Amino acid sequence: MNQKRTRIPLPHPPPYRQSRASFWLTLLVGLLITFAIGASIYMIIDSLISGSITTTNRGPRTTYLRDLQPRRYWFEVVWQSLVPLMLVSVALFGLRIYLKVRK
Repeated sequence: MNQKRTRIPLPHPPPYRQSRASFWLTLLVGLLITFAIGASIYMIIDSLISGSITTTNRGPRTTYLRDLQPRRYWFEVVWQSLVPLMLVSVALFGLRIYLKVRK
């Protein structure tokens, strides 16, 4: 006997539909990451314009001036530029995962 004729087709589960809560949570996380990237870039641009940068470590804050301490100033600019780059990479990776799951 042919199996195709006797086999009963199984019901398929409904396609995945994202809930409202997960949609808004995803949107909120995306907005928070975007705000953090924008704030970091604003602080770096403001430091480049003013010529002074303040460290963002947890200890006592130190301010470096471009004219008086150029090496430490530029090191701190590069160091603080890594934060937005890391956040952009996290955002792009999260977007990639979100789009893969959504398909």
